[in-house]
Amino acid sequence: MKMKKIAALAISAALLALAGCGNNAPSATKQAAETTKEEQTTTAAPETTTTTATEPAEDDTSAGKPVILTVSFGTSYNDSREKTIGGIEKAIQDANPDYEVRRAFTSQIIIDKLKDRDNIVIDNVDEAFARLIADGVKDLTVQPTHVMNGFEYDDLMEVVKANSDKFDSVKVGAPLLTSDDDYTNVIDAITVATSEYDDGNTAIVFMGHGTEHPANATYAKLQTMLTDAGKKNYFIGTVEATPSLDDVVAAVKAGGYKRVVLEPLMVVAGDHANNDMAGDEDDSWKTVLTNEGFEVVTLIRGLGELEAIQKIYVDHVRNAAALSGAAVADGEYSISVDTDSSMFKIVDCKLTVAGDNMTAVITLSGSGFNYLYMGTAADAEKAAEIDLIAFTEISEGKHVYTVPVEALDKPIKCAAQSLKKGTWYDHEIIFKSDSIA
Repeated sequence: MKMKKIAALAISAALLALAGCGNNAPSATKQAAETTKEEQTTTAAPETTTTTATEPAEDDTSAGKPVILTVSFGTSYNDSREKTIGGIEKAIQDANPDYEVRRAFTSQIIIDKLKDRDNIVIDNVDEAFARLIADGVKDLTVQPTHVMNGFEYDDLMEVVKANSDKFDSVKVGAPLLTSDDDYTNVIDAITVATSEYDDGNTAIVFMGHGTEHPANATYAKLQTMLTDAGKKNYFIGTVEATPSLDDVVAAVKAGGYKRVVLEPLMVVAGDHANNDMAGDEDDSWKTVLTNEGFEVVTLIRGLGELEAIQKIYVDHVRNAAALSGAAVADGEYSISVDTDSSMFKIVDCKLTVAGDNMTAVITLSGSGFNYLYMGTAADAEKAAEIDLIAFTEISEGKHVYTVPVEALDKPIKCAAQSLKKGTWYDHEIIFKSDSIA
């Protein structure tokens, strides 16, 4: 038995060395676009721990378990990390006791800082996949904790697709704000969490990160849905994109509010929350709003601390879709398409796969829509006519369109213009890979 234990330790060391190999650095451009300024030192006591999985012992009941890999940007603020990312992971683990939950971060800057400062070892995505493969994991669910499907999510999906053939089953959960139901649930969560400040004289402002990615439209959509829900004193701004702080200040002034509550629209309360939002520097949101004559209250709380937000991620794990689009051979197929509304129903679809490109000929249930646009209604209203998708024929009174297909088994935004009113409406469609024939 002693010899068996020595052999097991040797195998474990070899596998860990293998998992650490490879190019682990994310794209420099995208890292700069979405990185936070995490070089600030936290006051939390240093930890000495590791969140990477090692070779299971002979009596380890986790051996052979399916794995849920949670993928987060990360933060070097230890207290916030365990309340937010840790809180989400615990909720996922509690809801999935038969699974092993593992952690990976996408920010190499944060990974390196935690290792150097606190001796905390966290895998990046490449390392996490190398470890999963070395451990012989067969069934994998990947759940990003990103707020939206921006650059970090795109990079993650590239790694997932590149390694999908190493597993029997790979599923991917959606980011926080994906479907219309997600927006509604997030609005419920943040308004309930701030209800004690909602006195009619207070503007409640949430600060998002912002991105150059098209997914930045998420913030405008959330603002619109908040307003439509009657929450006219709730405002969304971003640090690095639009709506900007100037936009927020103008909106708060126009509303005649006397007090402003600031809270991050981010999973963690890291550098942006503590410094860009609540810091004492001249350009912090707190300072700018104070100088404008408002009473300012700052809430240093990440979205991941809220149980209602954790539940959304749990639901996304449960509804994770099989990753199979990359495995579909070139050809033409019949495929079913789910939509978010009976008013926008697709009754027939022919999918064409040619290398990395997929297109679909979709037939709507009627002829009530004029143009389609693969994106949001807000973007469609500003788009050039050449970018709009006109119906190509009418089949038995139904309009037929040819549209690009970004991915299978993933909600895709598709705006539709009413033929009578000329109004654009937001919809989402999902091309279901398990229906391919």
